[in-house]
Amino acid sequence: MAKCPFAKQMKISGSSGTFTSGPFKIVHHTTEGGTAEGAFDAFRQHKSDPHFTVDATTIFQHIDTGEAGRALRNAPGGVQTNRDSAIQIEVVGFAHRPKTRPTLENVRRLCRWIEKQHGVPRVWPNGPPKPAVNGQDPGGHNRDAATWDKKGGHYGHSNVPENTHWDPGYTQTEVDFLMLADANESLESIEFDSIILEDPGLADDVSRMPDHGDPNPATPLETPRPARKPRARKPAAKSRKGSAAAAEPS
Repeated sequence: MAKCPFAKQMKISGSSGTFTSGPFKIVHHTTEGGTAEGAFDAFRQHKSDPHFTVDATTIFQHIDTGEAGRALRNAPGGVQTNRDSAIQIEVVGFAHRPKTRPTLENVRRLCRWIEKQHGVPRVWPNGPPKPAVNGQDPGGHNRDAATWDKKGGHYGHSNVPENTHWDPGYTQTEVDFLMLADANESLESIEFDSIILEDPGLADDVSRMPDHGDPNPATPLETPRPARKPRARKPAAKSRKGSAAAAEPS
């Protein structure tokens, strides 16, 4: 349906199929890594591509926005996640670290294009993402499934039903910056002076969500049953003539 005209096209694993339900929405993730290249490796390994990956210099598009991404867990028997008209953005960085202004500017620009292309309202139906507390998951995330399924808008990965990750960990200032309509709307507000311009420690940090690269880690719902041990075969009984009789099938 749509390829972003200012994004660099980079197909990796392909889509997870067509959208099946729900109004269009934008889902914000963090890659939980310091480089786009590291994120691409994880997408290849786990087949967990989003529609877009965004860093401070480039917007990469992996999947057409008319098809479903792969970066959300989708539990059997619940609501749709990836295929519920969710257009997914992976922001290069960590949920527990601040995001740089150049990266946020790229995310904001991309969001305005998606909103216009797919009629996504500039609201957070399950509330905005929560920032880290002492570098850790703040908890208390609203993942209401009915809201997700019925209301378009912006969602953090932390606000998607059937998922447990807490990214992107935006601060309220970062949320306010991302929601600005265009480059002429109060971008020079003193509120945004706290947004960092660069993050020298980004490349050397590690995620506080070690399973983040795989949206479908083994869980009690999905862990396969252990293989049955083969039944021991009974020793063959000897016939009256002293030869071994064939054992019964187990």
